[in-house]
Amino acid sequence: MSFEKAQIVRSCRGHDSGQLFCILDVEEDRLLLADGKRRRVNHPKHKSCKHVALVGEWSHPAMEKVRAGQPVRDRELRAALAAFRDQMEV
Repeated sequence: MSFEKAQIVRSCRGHDSGQLFCILDVEEDRLLLADGKRRRVNHPKHKSCKHVALVGEWSHPAMEKVRAGQPVRDRELRAALAAFRDQMEV
Protein backbone atom coordinates (compact mmCIF):
# COMPACT_ATOMS: atom_id res chain seq x y z
CA MET A 1 0.00 0.00 0.00
CA SER A 2 1.34 3.42 -0.86
CA PHE A 3 0.90 6.30 1.50
CA GLU A 4 0.81 9.98 0.56
CA LYS A 5 0.94 13.29 2.39
CA ALA A 6 -2.25 14.47 4.10
CA GLN A 7 -3.85 11.02 4.32
CA ILE A 8 -5.38 10.03 7.63
CA VAL A 9 -4.18 6.83 9.27
CA ARG A 10 -4.98 4.91 12.43
CA SER A 11 -2.16 3.52 14.54
CA CYS A 12 -2.39 -0.27 14.92
CA ARG A 13 0.64 -0.88 17.15
CA GLY A 14 2.24 0.79 20.14
CA HIS A 15 0.98 2.86 23.04
CA ASP A 16 -0.90 5.15 20.63
CA SER A 17 -2.87 2.27 19.11
CA GLY A 18 -6.28 3.34 17.81
CA GLN A 19 -5.48 7.04 17.46
CA LEU A 20 -5.83 9.03 14.26
CA PHE A 21 -2.88 10.82 12.70
CA CYS A 22 -2.21 12.88 9.61
CA ILE A 23 0.72 11.92 7.39
CA LEU A 24 3.06 14.91 7.15
CA ASP A 25 5.71 13.17 5.04
CA VAL A 26 6.72 9.77 3.69
CA GLU A 27 10.32 8.57 3.99
CA GLU A 28 10.77 5.18 2.25
CA ASP A 29 9.03 2.72 4.60
CA ARG A 30 8.54 5.22 7.47
CA LEU A 31 5.90 7.88 7.98
CA LEU A 32 6.04 11.20 9.79
CA LEU A 33 2.76 11.51 11.70
CA ALA A 34 1.18 14.28 13.74
CA ASP A 35 -2.14 14.78 15.49
CA GLY A 36 -1.59 18.32 16.76
CA LYS A 37 -1.95 17.31 20.41
CA ARG A 38 0.40 14.58 21.60
CA ARG A 39 2.48 14.65 18.46
CA ARG A 40 2.91 18.19 17.27
CA VAL A 41 3.79 19.30 13.77
CA ASN A 42 7.29 20.41 14.77
CA HIS A 43 8.02 17.00 16.43
CA PRO A 44 6.20 14.38 14.33
CA LYS A 45 6.13 10.70 15.21
CA HIS A 46 8.20 8.35 13.06
CA LYS A 47 6.24 5.15 12.48
CA SER A 48 6.65 2.17 10.18
CA CYS A 49 4.13 1.78 7.37
CA LYS A 50 3.39 -1.72 8.69
CA HIS A 51 2.07 -0.32 11.97
CA VAL A 52 -0.67 1.93 10.59
CA ALA A 53 -3.90 1.41 8.67
CA LEU A 54 -5.15 3.87 6.07
CA VAL A 55 -8.47 5.37 7.14
CA GLY A 56 -9.01 7.79 4.27
CA GLU A 57 -8.55 11.26 2.94
CA TRP A 58 -10.25 14.41 4.11
CA SER A 59 -10.84 17.61 2.20
CA HIS A 60 -10.07 20.25 4.79
CA PRO A 61 -8.03 23.47 4.49
CA ALA A 62 -5.39 22.09 6.89
CA MET A 63 -4.99 18.96 4.78
CA GLU A 64 -4.68 21.07 1.64
CA LYS A 65 -1.83 22.97 3.31
CA VAL A 66 -0.04 19.70 4.11
CA ARG A 67 -0.47 18.51 0.50
CA ALA A 68 0.92 21.79 -0.81
CA GLY A 69 3.89 21.69 1.57
CA GLN A 70 2.82 24.84 3.38
CA PRO A 71 3.25 25.17 7.15
CA VAL A 72 0.24 24.02 9.15
CA ARG A 73 -0.49 24.86 12.79
CA ASP A 74 -1.29 22.26 15.43
CA ARG A 75 -4.66 23.90 16.06
CA GLU A 76 -5.63 23.50 12.39
CA LEU A 77 -4.56 19.86 12.36
CA ARG A 78 -6.53 19.08 15.54
CA ALA A 79 -9.63 20.71 14.04
CA ALA A 80 -9.29 18.72 10.81
CA LEU A 81 -8.89 15.40 12.63
CA ALA A 82 -11.81 16.21 14.96
CA ALA A 83 -14.04 17.02 11.98
CA PHE A 84 -12.99 13.76 10.30
CA ARG A 85 -13.68 11.79 13.50
CA ASP A 86 -17.12 13.41 13.86
CA GLN A 87 -17.95 12.64 10.23
CA MET A 88 -16.94 8.98 10.73
CA GLU A 89 -19.30 8.62 13.73
CA VAL A 90 -22.36 9.79 11.79
